[in-house]
Amino acid sequence: MFFKSEFTETYATCEYDSHLSVLPSNVIPQLDPTALDLEASYNCCMSLFKVHARSFYFASRYLDENDRQSFAALYAFCRLADDFADEIDIPAEKIEEELDALKDIVKRMNEGEIFDHPVLRAFGDTMGKYKIPLKYLNELIEGVRMDINLKEIKTIQELEKYCYQVASTVGVMLCYIMGATDTKTIERAIDLGQALQLTNILRDIDEDFKNGRIYIPLETRRQFRVTRDDFAEEEVSPNFRWLIKHMIALANSYYAKAEIGIQDLPPAAAFTVKVASRVYAEILNEIKKMDYQVFKQRAIVPKWKKLWIAYKLRREYYREKKVYEASNDRKTVEKSVIT
Repeated sequence: MFFKSEFTETYATCEYDSHLSVLPSNVIPQLDPTALDLEASYNCCMSLFKVHARSFYFASRYLDENDRQSFAALYAFCRLADDFADEIDIPAEKIEEELDALKDIVKRMNEGEIFDHPVLRAFGDTMGKYKIPLKYLNELIEGVRMDINLKEIKTIQELEKYCYQVASTVGVMLCYIMGATDTKTIERAIDLGQALQLTNILRDIDEDFKNGRIYIPLETRRQFRVTRDDFAEEEVSPNFRWLIKHMIALANSYYAKAEIGIQDLPPAAAFTVKVASRVYAEILNEIKKMDYQVFKQRAIVPKWKKLWIAYKLRREYYREKKVYEASNDRKTVEKSVIT
C-alpha cells in the first residue's frame, strides 16, 4: 500500500497496492513534527481520493481547499481501516491485533501525537483542526472488526448497526469538517450513511457471497422465502426480485430522510453531498434496469450520467450560494449594528 516507515518524498502521487507493507503496529511516532511534511501528506491523501473515490472526488470540487483536503484525509484513513476487511491476507487474530493498534494510534493522535505515516499525519491534523470526536473513529474500527468474521447478518437491527459503524460514522465526521454539527443534521447524516451502505450491499451481492458473506438479513430473506441456495445457484427468482425491490425501497427511504439534512449544510458542502448521494442512488436504478440480475453484472452509473447529475445540481448550487451569502451579509450588518 502507501505505508512507509520513512517519508522522504513529497508523494505528489501515491500508489495503492491493496495490501499493507507496514502494519499499524509498525508505524512509529514522529518526534519531530516538521520532519514529516504536512502538505505532502495531504497531497498523498488527495491522490488516493482522486483515484479510488472518483465520484466523491468529483463532487467535492466546490469545497474550500482546506475542507477538501481534510475530506481526502478522512477518506484515506477510512480506506486504510476498511482494507482490513477485504484486502489483507493475514490471519483473523492478527487483524484483530492490528485493529487494536490502530485504535491506540487514533487515541494518541487525538491527544496530539504525530505518527510517521502520510495518511496518519494528514488525518491527525484534520482531527485536531475540526475537533472530530474519538468515538466515531472507534465505532468505525469496530465496524471493520465486525466485518472480519462476518458470515451473514441475521436481523435488521444488526444490519443497521453495521451500516452505522462502517458508513454513518464517516458521514458524521464529514459533518464536523463541513461545520454542521447540529443534532438533527447529524441524525440525517446517519441516514445517508445507511442509504449508501445499503446501496453498496445491493451492488456487491455477488462479490460478497463469493467472499463468504451475506449482508441482507436472514430474517428478511425468510420473509421473502429466499434461501442461501438462491445465492449459491445465482438464481434471480420472483421471490429474489421482490427481496431486492424491498431492500431498494428501504435504501430510498433513507435517501429521502437524508435530503432534509442536506438543507442544513453550506452551499458547497450541500452540493458535494447531493452529487455523491444522487450518483449513488442511481446505482439502485441501474439494478432495476438490469432486471435485478445482480449475479450477472455489477451495477455501474455511466460517466455521462454522473456529469448530467452534477450539471443539474450546479444550478441549484449557484442559486443557494447567492441566498447564503446574502443571508450572511445581513447577519454581519445586524451584528455590527448591535455592537
